[in-house]
Amino acid sequence: MNNKVFWTKAFVILLLAIVFIEFYQNMEYIPYLRNDYSKNYFFQHAANETGAKNIVASIYLDYRLFDSLFEASILLIAVSGITFISKKIE
Repeated sequence: MNNKVFWTKAFVILLLAIVFIEFYQNMEYIPYLRNDYSKNYFFQHAANETGAKNIVASIYLDYRLFDSLFEASILLIAVSGITFISKKIE
């Protein structure tokens, strides 16, 4: 294994370890972030504001449309980048 491949894999492992450590340290705050404000709002207003009969569809297609589009585009960019990098390494 040449030096470039070794350092690339070591760098990726280091980044994954940093992300895991940050996630693990912030897990203690998760119970404080839970509340029922948005759930109650959607139950009371989703049918009137969107005209949808299904609350899940109204949330996904009306309230979170741009969020979902940007999530899908970021996922596509990430997969394309990983594919491009993996083809160059081997």
